[in-house]
Amino acid sequence: MPNSPFRAAVLDLGSNTFKLLLAEQFGSTLRIHHEKAYPVRLGEGVALTRRIQSTSCRRALRQITLLQRKICAFHPDQVVAVGTGTLRRATNAKFFLLPASRILGKEICLISGHEEGRLISLASRELTRKKKPRFHIDLGGGSLEVIDSLRPAHPKIVSLNLGCVAVRDSLLPHHPPSQKEWDHAVHSIRKALAKIPHPPAPTQATFSGGTGHTYACLLSGRNRKARRLEGFPLSLPELERLLRKVHPLTLRQLHRLPGMPHDRASLALSAFLVLRETMHRLHLPSVQLTTHGLRYGVWLDRLAPQPVKKIVR
Repeated sequence: MPNSPFRAAVLDLGSNTFKLLLAEQFGSTLRIHHEKAYPVRLGEGVALTRRIQSTSCRRALRQITLLQRKICAFHPDQVVAVGTGTLRRATNAKFFLLPASRILGKEICLISGHEEGRLISLASRELTRKKKPRFHIDLGGGSLEVIDSLRPAHPKIVSLNLGCVAVRDSLLPHHPPSQKEWDHAVHSIRKALAKIPHPPAPTQATFSGGTGHTYACLLSGRNRKARRLEGFPLSLPELERLLRKVHPLTLRQLHRLPGMPHDRASLALSAFLVLRETMHRLHLPSVQLTTHGLRYGVWLDRLAPQPVKKIVR
């Protein structure tokens, strides 16, 4: 056992948010010092143009500069930064990656959809203390990862361009959508999900992503701390009810809904629709929210000096 804690930073550069984890591990205990998601909207418009927009890039680089200050103040032994959906899809990803790497003083690792799914699955399996679910679903801004862990040593991973930002921009740009837009979106999502085999019977799953936080906030009509939602149940009937509620609303009305996180108003409709269709595809009556997403998988796979048995916040 080391005589001093191992300190590290993990930066998950997602399509809608950048997530920073600052933590230290002593033995098998992981102590979280800072964990927060920062809205940046890097993926705005990428689903349509396949290019990162100049305004989005400048906004994201400003946020990277602020996050680098937090990382430096923490004095980590190691820093890992990973890029996901938008940075995989954008033809001009280097437009952001090169200056961002210079700011961080660290090359950003662009991971594939399969690798993203593997790391998310690792975190779900290792850090879920209750009965291990068969599936894990991660809904980000640029992509949807569905991981089947029926055989944990060789999980089956499907990565689809069904992130809530991508679906909003390409299929549901208006609030409310026209009937034609809605029908086309439902058909397109179901067609994409057909790549995932139907399980023969109802199954269990964990779920990660900002959509779960939005669901919990709207359900209670107030803001909920995302880090306190570990294990929170998300049921298909309640999701259907919330989807019917947000479907006919304008963007202004969505912003005014009690509990609606400000940065999620324009994404709620697309996110809830993708999640609903995914749950139907997998025969899931409910999913269990987990806060242990990609950044924890990165820690377990690339940083942890030994297996993590306890997390302290």
